[in-house]
Amino acid sequence: MPEPVYRTYLFLAQLVAFLPIGTNQGIAHLLWTIVAGKLLNSRGAIFPALSEAGLSNEQSRRAEAALRDSKINVSRLLERLALLIRHERKSDCLIVGKWRPFLIDWVGFYRPHLKGCYSKHFASIAGKALPAIELGMMARCLVVGSRRIPILCGLIREGSTLALLCAARKLMQKTDVLIADRQVKISHLEAEKITSFVIRGAIDFTAREKDIPKTTGRGRKPAQGRVVRPLSRTYKDKVIAATPPNREECFVYQGRTLTALRFDNLVMPGGSLIFHCVVIRDPKYKNPWLLLTDLSESAEVLFELYRSRWKIEQLPQTGKQLLGGHRSFVHANESRYRLPELCLLAASVSLYLSATSKAIATGFWDKHPKPTPGRFRRALSSASLPEVGKVRGELRSLPEFSGKVDKMLGRVRVKRSIFEHLPLGVIAHRRQKKQYENVSITGN
Repeated sequence: MPEPVYRTYLFLAQLVAFLPIGTNQGIAHLLWTIVAGKLLNSRGAIFPALSEAGLSNEQSRRAEAALRDSKINVSRLLERLALLIRHERKSDCLIVGKWRPFLIDWVGFYRPHLKGCYSKHFASIAGKALPAIELGMMARCLVVGSRRIPILCGLIREGSTLALLCAARKLMQKTDVLIADRQVKISHLEAEKITSFVIRGAIDFTAREKDIPKTTGRGRKPAQGRVVRPLSRTYKDKVIAATPPNREECFVYQGRTLTALRFDNLVMPGGSLIFHCVVIRDPKYKNPWLLLTDLSESAEVLFELYRSRWKIEQLPQTGKQLLGGHRSFVHANESRYRLPELCLLAASVSLYLSATSKAIATGFWDKHPKPTPGRFRRALSSASLPEVGKVRGELRSLPEFSGKVDKMLGRVRVKRSIFEHLPLGVIAHRRQKKQYENVSITGN
């Protein structure tokens, strides 16, 4: 078997080793099934996917029970994933200037026929919001060689902007800068007291200067700063001119000269958060970028910071389309959320392991293979999980293997509980009639 197969088994075993014995084996079997792409062939059905992964009937039932009834916390798994990545020292965190991008976004797993699904997510193909299991994602960007990959670091089970910002504020560190799309407004950031951010503004964005102009001695005394309109627009066939910028910058990117117009010290009407606006014009694109930030950095640094936001899109793309998480047939209240969470976790694992492992050619025609998650999934799809678990010698040959890792592998097993003294089958849940004492009731 290829080396990535054994490395994946070893990595998943270390990832779930801290979970309760028995539950960790079921979660490991689920993650292996998702990373190997078995949900694609089964079209989202859990038991056929587990069976195709080489699991027995008992193992499949335990894995499904771990998905439905276990009390695991996906946030703990994400913390464990970050710890393992730091321990391997095969990647570095992306740093732009002196800042580390902290990416947030929303993803929807569409369930149009799921009963009791009241949340919706916008679908570009349908052009409207459809019933979906909506999750808020938080991720950091890693650098492996010349590649940049996103690693999930947090999830919330709702699509509220304020809830996601509140969760992001708890995970952000001093050198982190929040990167978000147009859905996040300045008012949201001010409500959650978040600093160090770069977000994208609307084309018709307007704000006010912080400084209030001096009175001219005529008319009412000014109470607010002047209105700043970074971009011109048309209203009823009339052109509303843009406000002149405070200063202009130029920088070169991929051989093109980009121009940046800066508007400093702005506030929203009724707000107190001071920020800056940067309009970046790229000759390759028709519409300019309008970025809002409170950082006193150059336009080039702000441009590179916001470009890193696109990497978070790889998580739903890999977890849904590449690994088969876009379709699922689970209906329990916990399973409908836990399966999408595990798909996004499996996407992070697949992106990281594929980038840090040797690329595997698809066939003789693949002369220059690249370490992509698609090729990595094909290598795992031909392996069977029970067969991998029996080959301990191949695992010991990996550089990541050690005595501590061998001890972790021993924890990923079935829990041998004593249950011979307990009733089984119908007798265990048969209703028993209550025995009442015979009491004679006599009246006067």
